[in-house]
Amino acid sequence: MQVSVIENKTRSSEERQLATVAMHEAGHVVVSHYYRRKVYGAKIGDHASAQGRSVVRFELTPHVGSVHLRLNELDRLWPLAVRETLVTTRIRFAGPMSQAIYLKQSYRDVHGGQDYRDALLELLRLEKLRLSLPRPDELDTCYKDDDVLDRVAEDLIELFVEREYINYVGRVARGLIAEQELTAAQISELLQDMPLHDWGDDSGS
Repeated sequence: MQVSVIENKTRSSEERQLATVAMHEAGHVVVSHYYRRKVYGAKIGDHASAQGRSVVRFELTPHVGSVHLRLNELDRLWPLAVRETLVTTRIRFAGPMSQAIYLKQSYRDVHGGQDYRDALLELLRLEKLRLSLPRPDELDTCYKDDDVLDRVAEDLIELFVEREYINYVGRVARGLIAEQELTAAQISELLQDMPLHDWGDDSGS
């Protein structure tokens, strides 16, 4: 497979580091966009300072916040809350995963740091919500499976490698390197031809 990511040859150490950071953040962007989550912006910067850190701002998990207010719709809303929490977990994992592909390493060897912690927090928040709901034992808990994070990683490998979405990651990464920061409009323009995930008729509301 020909992957049109950023070339990792004939670059200085500083340039390679910048490209690695750009690929990491672009992974978050592409997976957010793929699952139809709004991406409000992305930037790469100096991780040494809180103000200059690289960051991607995207729409957080929908459906979860409304469950308590709509208990009469729990049978419909809980599966959506589980689905969308797992989507957010994929988005969190997408940065380290795209970085690993760029570096030609196993994702297990890439320092995910805050991304991995945030992914686990998403799952813990969902479990806390489940325990606060009526008849929690009757609700789906697939997100607690021992291999859930491995399955998340496998989903991303399929998307990035087998379906070649890493090319879109490279496109966004090059934009980040050129501009340092991308707006929502710029991201939408870069990814306007990217096929998005189709949930079918089960899109929720």
